[in-house]
Amino acid sequence: MDVVLASQDIERYLDEHDKGELSRIIWKVEQLKAAENDPNQLTAMLAENALFVATE
Repeated sequence: MDVVLASQDIERYLDEHDKGELSRIIWKVEQLKAAENDPNQLTAMLAENALFVATE
């Protein structure tokens, strides 16, 4: 699933707190993408607006 966020929508609809939260989420997604091939990392999946984390 692809999500596109337009800069003008971010400026229009998000306050400073929400922008900070969005920034942290984007950072975490980038970290998870980088760790995707690391077998020691948790696996997460986004489905129907819910985040699922695989457990052993």
